[in-house]
Amino acid sequence: MEIIRAKSDPIGGRKYGGVIMAEIFRWVHMSDVHFQDGKSSFNTSNLQDKLVDFLSTNVKDINALFLSGDFRYAKEKESNPQKVVEYTKQCAHALGLDNKKIYTMPGNHDLDRNEIRSIVAQKVRNEYNPDDGEIKTEIFHKLREDFSFYNEYHNQLDDATLWTDDNPHTVIDVGLFNLLILNTAIFACGDDDYHNMVIGTKFLYGCISKAKKNGKPIIAIGHHGLEWLKDSEKRACETYFSNEGVSLYLCGHAHDSWYSSFGSNGGHQVTVGCSWGEEQSAYAGFAVGEILEDGRVNIFTYKWDAKEQCWCEDIARRKTNITTLSLLKTKEKVEKVIKKEYKFSVVGYHLLGTAGEDGIKYVWEKAGKSVESIAFNQRLRIPLVNENNTETSAYCISTSFGCPLAVDENQCLFCGTGKRKFNGYLTAEEIALQCIFMAEYDSNCPSYPQVRKNKREFAFMGQGEPGFCYPSIREAILLTDYAMNNISQEVSRYIICTSGVLDFIPALIDDIRNKVYYHPVTVHFSLNIGGSERDELMPVNKQYDYHDFIKECSLLYENTQTKIGVSIMLFDQFCCGNNGIKYTLTEEKLNSILDELDTNVFKIDLCFVNKVDNIGQYPVSREDAEKMLKIVHSRGFEGKVFSSFGEGAKAACGMLDSNDGEVTEVGNQPIVHFNNAIDLLINAKACRRKALEKKTNKQFPKVSQINRVFSSPSFGQEMK
Repeated sequence: MEIIRAKSDPIGGRKYGGVIMAEIFRWVHMSDVHFQDGKSSFNTSNLQDKLVDFLSTNVKDINALFLSGDFRYAKEKESNPQKVVEYTKQCAHALGLDNKKIYTMPGNHDLDRNEIRSIVAQKVRNEYNPDDGEIKTEIFHKLREDFSFYNEYHNQLDDATLWTDDNPHTVIDVGLFNLLILNTAIFACGDDDYHNMVIGTKFLYGCISKAKKNGKPIIAIGHHGLEWLKDSEKRACETYFSNEGVSLYLCGHAHDSWYSSFGSNGGHQVTVGCSWGEEQSAYAGFAVGEILEDGRVNIFTYKWDAKEQCWCEDIARRKTNITTLSLLKTKEKVEKVIKKEYKFSVVGYHLLGTAGEDGIKYVWEKAGKSVESIAFNQRLRIPLVNENNTETSAYCISTSFGCPLAVDENQCLFCGTGKRKFNGYLTAEEIALQCIFMAEYDSNCPSYPQVRKNKREFAFMGQGEPGFCYPSIREAILLTDYAMNNISQEVSRYIICTSGVLDFIPALIDDIRNKVYYHPVTVHFSLNIGGSERDELMPVNKQYDYHDFIKECSLLYENTQTKIGVSIMLFDQFCCGNNGIKYTLTEEKLNSILDELDTNVFKIDLCFVNKVDNIGQYPVSREDAEKMLKIVHSRGFEGKVFSSFGEGAKAACGMLDSNDGEVTEVGNQPIVHFNNAIDLLINAKACRRKALEKKTNKQFPKVSQINRVFSSPSFGQEMK
């Protein structure tokens, strides 16, 4: 086997643990061209044209081109494949490949749908049993007749794929491994295909049995992801893949790019983006895969930047050491991924919920000091109101090690963070890194794909009082925006959560007026209790009276026209142990607090009290919380209830005390995402500094040198 070395890599190979591993096979995987023969938009036409040039210039030493279906856009009734054949040859030529290095398969747009097909396919689906896997030959032949467009494309292209009359799938020896090509669209028929398709386990058995004869590993590829199969078929196929050592499955169809797991032996599915730009939500991209000489597989993802109208590498979605082709002879052990050196680093995590379905608490360290951030997969609200919260992932970001209010013993008595010694503020880079790491991780979440397309909401409400370090938060927001744009993540908003420190509000208003921010930036006011009781439970009120903060919020609302959230704690016989006094939020006290707030400016968040050490609190029932919520609504306020979810992991509001005794040490996967986040942060810093210098024609200090502590309301002027 000839050793292929990437010309783009001056040392010719990848370095793992000091050992250079040469690439011995590299491929390009594209999908979903959806050719429309002159009816495409400007964006689609431009990305397809520029893709050929990009492949020619930037992608070298490729052994094969994999094309996983949907060569036409069926709604346009395109029947002549000549144009897409020509385009396929252009892409192959740009990669230095001839037709016999191109491997294709059909997608659901490459067949002709009709009523007879739907009836036949549905009947098979209803009667099919994966344990038997048998599909009658006459039915298979009848359904295969509908692929006239793909068959003509395949014949004109004369590619390397070899189909037989007795199986809808095929397997081809490509030299280093066997390529199992699946026609996943063989039973496609309509809008109910998802979770309802079959491919025929007996057909699959025939292909894999043939492949096993040469003793080479198997890589599978098809148009649809495995999640499109019926549950029983999916389980059967995944188990069979695992048992036969098929650890890598490539696919398209989703118009998106992600990685997911299958089977019991750590198989990986790689879903590649499309080569089509008609849908705003579509991820236009392709992937380059490589096999190293020790059997490890890397995937590098490239995307179309519609804003800049250019192709570029998507470093946030690349995946190294995704799997190992076990049948390649090697004594090398898979090395642990090396974490990039950075003074502020993620060191552990704690799953929220049984298997992290509710979120993750991350622990960060710097010079022996620890801090935490939280990624909530869903907003933490008891569903007392009809609201869909599944489309936004919320992130809780820390701004200091411990609480600065503790220096003068002005910390809130119900807050876990306030019990910790204050050990300094985080820099803008360190604040931004928390945001970037968690959002980048969720954008490729392997366990819960539903969070990948969520909007991202960043709340500075972890450890620390954000009102004291607005300059750093301001810069962190702008750095995060650069990174989110780089990985095509949609930001919902940024929230600065304060106990009433009002010095930064004029500067925030000034920044909003001057359109400093790309996305909404708002404030959340942790009022929690009113009257003289606030002086006792929240001593910060003696320095920053909440009535003054309310006035500042009214000025902020005039400039944002966005209501400001106000948290009110559902105290019931609450006792912090210092003076023996018990605090209870009665209906009378709630009405008194609401009397001081404007329904046009504020909205109300009723919050359960978390179980912090050395405090007492009677449990509040859902019914009691609902009674309080009814009062809020009767007074004309928008309102909702926040649960105390996450307190078991000390991850809920007011509980971030860095109790890291039960956290799990980060492994390869979090380290890969941390390394990606560092790359994104470095890129964001360079872009941010370049933009500032271009705007002002003068050089600016590095982000890490920006003053972190608020000094005056005009501190932001030097950055404009």
